[in-house]
Amino acid sequence: MNQVIQTPEQQHYLVKLLGYEYTIQYRVGSRNTATDALSRIDYSGQCLVLSIPSPTCLSDIKHSLTHSVAYHDLLFRIQQRPEDHPDYSISADWILFRGKLWLPPNNPFIPMLLTEFHSTSLGGHMGETKTLHCLQDNFFWEHMRRDVHRIVLECRICQQMKPQNRKPAGLLQPLPIPSGLWQDLSLDFITGLPQSHGFTTILVVVDRYSKGTHLGALPPKYSAHKVVALSLDLVCKLHGFPRSLVSDRDPIFISSFWRELFRLSGTKL
Repeated sequence: MNQVIQTPEQQHYLVKLLGYEYTIQYRVGSRNTATDALSRIDYSGQCLVLSIPSPTCLSDIKHSLTHSVAYHDLLFRIQQRPEDHPDYSISADWILFRGKLWLPPNNPFIPMLLTEFHSTSLGGHMGETKTLHCLQDNFFWEHMRRDVHRIVLECRICQQMKPQNRKPAGLLQPLPIPSGLWQDLSLDFITGLPQSHGFTTILVVVDRYSKGTHLGALPPKYSAHKVVALSLDLVCKLHGFPRSLVSDRDPIFISSFWRELFRLSGTKL
């Protein structure tokens, strides 16, 4: 109780303990274990209730199927010749297609399911692909993808909040496989490091063939001239000029000095 209060955590808990009368007792570390929560449960009563959530709409959907001609026709054909319908099965008067609830395309509850899986708080206004996957985990009906595309396209919130302002992404163009040491390189920066001897950035040059790496330090405000000089010192004087360089569109790599260096070396940038 005579200990000097030094840390903010001690100050915080001291304020909470000031209103109580207590004594501090030492406990050996081997006995200082967490309290077993199960030992504190009062077993005087018994738990006789089990709650299981059950969607109320399933009973309504099942009732609507009893008036569907397409449902009864498919059910009859499955029962008569199940070998002709290997993807279909019957469970408690439900028709299952690969384990998913089958619905006729004109079922009146399909718009409700589309709204539930897209426009509600649970649906979260997900895009076409995610909404379709969530529905396919539980249901199946013909032209499901078309219906999901239509409801996402007609959703006012999605059209206002998630516009497509960029061109469609092109096909992935893999880099050619390198064939020799220190001929095809990639380079980038590691920034935001703690300052050491006036340097806060590291230039990383990696050989794509051997995964060998050269690291060079740069000051906080580096220019294309300094990057080029460091690259010549790190790589070119040891391995010669590379055949290809892979980088992002950093302003350093698209600057006039960098372009002029490659022009003078006869390399197309």
